[in-house]
Amino acid sequence: MRFALGFKWLLICHAAVASDVTLTEETNGHWRDFLNYQATADFYTRAIHSDRHEQWGGEFVAGLDAYGKWSNQNRDIATIVLQVYAGRIENHPLGIPVYEGGNDWDLFAKITSVNFHLSPTRRFNVKLGHFEIPYGLEASINSNGTLRQFSHPSNLGQKLDWGATINGTFPTFQYEVGLSRGSGMDYHSKGNPYALSGRIGTPIDTENFWGTSSYGVSFYQAELLRPTGGIQDRWRIGVDGQHYMGPIGLLGEASIGETAGQDTVNLLAEINASNARETILVYNQFRWIRQRTAGAWDESGSSAIGVRYAPDNHWAFSTQFTQELWQLEGIPTNQVFLMQLRYRF
Repeated sequence: MRFALGFKWLLICHAAVASDVTLTEETNGHWRDFLNYQATADFYTRAIHSDRHEQWGGEFVAGLDAYGKWSNQNRDIATIVLQVYAGRIENHPLGIPVYEGGNDWDLFAKITSVNFHLSPTRRFNVKLGHFEIPYGLEASINSNGTLRQFSHPSNLGQKLDWGATINGTFPTFQYEVGLSRGSGMDYHSKGNPYALSGRIGTPIDTENFWGTSSYGVSFYQAELLRPTGGIQDRWRIGVDGQHYMGPIGLLGEASIGETAGQDTVNLLAEINASNARETILVYNQFRWIRQRTAGAWDESGSSAIGVRYAPDNHWAFSTQFTQELWQLEGIPTNQVFLMQLRYRF
């Protein structure tokens, strides 16, 4: 039912765009529903090769991505985001948590939320739905549907979750604190999982792919529902920052905490460069994890090089090569190559 309502709303949005109707005072009235909106069809396909598994695999995704505002004559009342996707993986060597095994299809919601603006200045808002965990670099950089990712899945154990947050922007800082289900992409009722998370940092205008100079501190405490069953506890305290000098960007995120009672330290660093038109981005990421296992410290590290070419607002072609430098518990290292073609209209 949730998805059916979402599709119906998106079709209404597209019909309104096609009709190009000029609003009058009579049609406007005191309340205006979803006036400032955009609805986009989103398609992307990926090819992946893993040296460890010695095989190629693929992912095919199609969805609808909508953004709207509910307003009256004085101010915005709420911001609505709806992202509904259908995906298929074929012979995938690594698997993706939303799917089962290496060959599967699924219908899923990405960011699907309503953010109620309880104050006219947006200093106090309440968000409900399926949202990105408010933590680290993800708070200001939109990596959804791209090959360039940060530390949420590996560090926090999840990227999106169902729940609620309070959030707002002041002249000197921006904050968001959330309580969520602890079940990730799907809402499960087994056990009593939860996730409490939050970040406070430099105020920014909006989340975007290119990022903007900003800094923040975050926390995370969770009892996560694991895909294989059972509950796993995690907590993190982290700092993040990004600074841009002309075409060069320097990004970093570091955290300390525990996973299942074992001490852990996580570090992510990135250097990137873009051209003046921001149609090309080249980046190099380094990830390092130091974790206590069986009473001794162990480490893993990897390096990823990626390129994204987006000649306009519709097309984007990306590639990424990841080399695992060393793995926990002496597991053999792996090389992973990814390609993605994306079209939005």
